[in-house]
Amino acid sequence: MKKIMMIIALVVLTTAIRAQDYKTGIGFRLAGLNSGITVKHFTGSTTALEGILGFGRHAFTITGLYEKHQTFPNADGLKWFYGGGAHVGFFQGDYNYGYYYYYKNKGYKYYSTDYPDGAYSSNVFIGADFILGLEYKFKGAPITIGLDVKPQVDFIPGFYGYFDGALSFRFTL
Repeated sequence: MKKIMMIIALVVLTTAIRAQDYKTGIGFRLAGLNSGITVKHFTGSTTALEGILGFGRHAFTITGLYEKHQTFPNADGLKWFYGGGAHVGFFQGDYNYGYYYYYKNKGYKYYSTDYPDGAYSSNVFIGADFILGLEYKFKGAPITIGLDVKPQVDFIPGFYGYFDGALSFRFTL
């Protein structure tokens, strides 16, 4: 009797836990701060690694994320996910992604979105990322679409926080 109950429980469990609909996806992430290229690879039935090469204004970011995916009941192809990771980035100019630059010239203060000649300085930033989102895999098509929020905190060169959201499109392999 115990063996029969164990087999029934195993069958129910394996049908309730479905594997992901694809193994690897490559595409584009359209975001506020870091739009770029995204690659997601599932390492298990509910776990994935995502890499993002982000391009912002005067900045380039490399982000790695570990994500946990969960299905919605009665919604084939729709999953929600959460996770975290880290990033390293490189930028030129001051530490605000280049949107406002303050400088003095002959006693006057200037605010600009462009940099005067010679004002560029290359810098590095390192920090942690968190992600929460939805992803839909189209049935019968090798395409996914996702929507996420990705707050990030920089620790180097200083403690700064940013809130980013994105719409992602991936082609699945």
